[in-house]
Amino acid sequence: MSGIETVYLVIFIVCLLLSAFFSGAETAFTALQRIRVEHLVSTKVPGAARIARMMRHPEKLLSAILTGNNLVNTAAAVLATVLAVSLWGEQGILIATIGVTIILLVFCETTPKIIAAHNA
Repeated sequence: MSGIETVYLVIFIVCLLLSAFFSGAETAFTALQRIRVEHLVSTKVPGAARIARMMRHPEKLLSAILTGNNLVNTAAAVLATVLAVSLWGEQGILIATIGVTIILLVFCETTPKIIAAHNA
């Protein structure tokens, strides 16, 4: 693997981690109950006031989360395709498509959402 391919791989992994973060954040935010946030604010939990402000305009927060998630998912797919084509030629397109789809669904969408829903 060349130097640039190593850089692409590192960026790909960062994109996957960000995707998992955005997916978990989306679920945690939508599962969070307003009364619980008010309780956290009244007990002066650090960051609770910021969460309460974000909940006043949920469409803005969800829009930002979904935009970020789409950007990193697209970047991950592009990087995986570039890497796969450099390794396997034309067949790399199919390999990257299948591989990224499975990775994104299992590790970057489903698992973070389950964890976030359980801990929200």
